[in-house]
Formats: sequence, C-alpha cells, structure tokens
Amino acid sequence: MQITVDAWDPSFADNAESPSRSDSATVDTEIETPAKQWAPVDAPGPGPRRLLVVDGVRRIDARVELSDETGRWPGMCVSWAAGAVACDLDGGASAVTETAVERGLFAPLDPGAELDHYPYRKTDAAESAELIAASQAAMAALEAKVAAKVATHAELSVLDGTLRGRTRLPNAVGYIKSHHRSYLQAPLNGVVERLRPGQRTPVFHLMTTWPRYSWYLRLPGAGSRGWAGVARIEAADALSEEAAIALADATAAALPPLGSAAHKDPRAPQNLTPIAGLERRLKRKLGDSRLLLRSVRTAYANR
Repeated sequence: MQITVDAWDPSFADNAESPSRSDSATVDTEIETPAKQWAPVDAPGPGPRRLLVVDGVRRIDARVELSDETGRWPGMCVSWAAGAVACDLDGGASAVTETAVERGLFAPLDPGAELDHYPYRKTDAAESAELIAASQAAMAALEAKVAAKVATHAELSVLDGTLRGRTRLPNAVGYIKSHHRSYLQAPLNGVVERLRPGQRTPVFHLMTTWPRYSWYLRLPGAGSRGWAGVARIEAADALSEEAAIALADATAAALPPLGSAAHKDPRAPQNLTPIAGLERRLKRKLGDSRLLLRSVRTAYANR
C-alpha cells in the first residue's frame, strides 16, 4: 500500500445558513407559554453559584491518502482535547479541574503502519467531511468523559456545543454559540430579536434528528437588536417540562455575567470567558502541529 501525507488546513467551513431561514423541524412551542403569548422572559432571581464549563478543541494535523491497485482512500490525523473549568460566582474565581488529550488516524482502511501518536480509528467514510464528523464525535465523547468526572459537584454544567450524546449528565445544558438554521417560525423569531441582555425565550421542545428542550438567551455586550449576542441552549429530553424550565431560568441568571468582551474575543459575547480561557489552555496541550506532522511523515517514509 502506498501512503502519502500532506499538511491540512485546520479550518473547516460550517454550513453558513442564515438564522432567518426556516428548517423543516418539528417544534412544540407551547411547553412553557402558549405560542400566541410568547414574550421575552426575565431571570426570576439569583441563579446557581457553582458552575462547570466543559469544552473541547480539535485540530487536523495531517491528511493521509491511502492507495493500492484497487483504489484510493482518504485519512486524517487528528488531535483533540477536552477540559472542564469550575466557576465560583460568589468568590469570582475559576480553575481548570480536568483535562485530557487524545489523537487518532481516521480512515476507512487500516494503513498497517504503527503511529505512536495516532492510533488507527476505523471510520466507515469515503469523504473528508465524514472523517471530520467522526473526529468531532470522538471529541464530544471525550468531553462527556471529562464532564462525568467532575459534574456531580456543580449546580449547573455548561457543555459547549450540542448536548447530543451527553444527555445523562446531571444539571447539564448544551451551549450553542452560532446559528446555522432557524427552528422557530417568523413570529416567534421576532421574540428572539426583541430579547434584551439577560432575557431568554420561553422553552420549546425541538424534535429534529433527536429530541431535546431548547431556548434562546441574549448575553450582554452586543446590543439588543437582531441575533447579535444570542446563544441557543439545550436540555435533555428525559427531563420533565418543569425541570427544563428551571434549567432555562438558571442559565438566564448565571450565564450573562460570563459573557466575553469584544476587545478580548472576536466571538464575544457568546464565547463565554471560561470557555475562551479553557480553549487557550487546551490548544497548548495539543502540542506543536509542525513536530507532529514531521513525525507522521517520518513514520510513513520509513515503512
């Protein structure tokens, strides 16, 4: 088998759908409030004071092409890390409490070469986008593992990204910073646009590829118009409606003070300050991509 290795641009363009576009999703908008009565919701009072924020980072270190007389197959050498930050809102302090790093070669065919840094991970995929999705799933699994070690001590656990596959964690929500699709119809999208900082929408039940509760929350620092500064939050479908609403109130009370500042973070305010700090720490733990790429090339050159 012939193996070639190339550097890979780690950037990957997500689907750039506008939040004004409507997707074909089944949504129950009357979980908390009848749809005709939807209006911005204020946080009812002080929220949880001990928060856990969990995030992960992923980097594609090299693209590998496997070929023989029967065909060609793509592969990717990927590094990913996950970590957790414990936040004490009363004390105004936060600390990284757990981190983990993993690597893997994602490919549909075992290259038969031993790579110390990148153990083979079989992936039934023939396209680069599918390999990237497989590595994203591996990162989400590591995030869930990290969160499970420390989540029991938190009043609220905020997992960056969708909650899919991580719904069993106690008091956990998924935190989605950007909007590639709209799940609400136009009149209810208008409620999102009218949110003031610290306000949220009523809870709705979202049933697309998997069911969960969801709501939108506007963070301070980006004005009060349109979708600027708006995050979407998810809670597990297994919760009662009352429990999901209680989590929505908790996020509206606890998360706005954690919003990042525009002069420090281009993704402000949705990229919460603990998430931004954790991302920096995790990226350092991924190691030097140039040295890792060199190790991959050396390993395959010596086969």
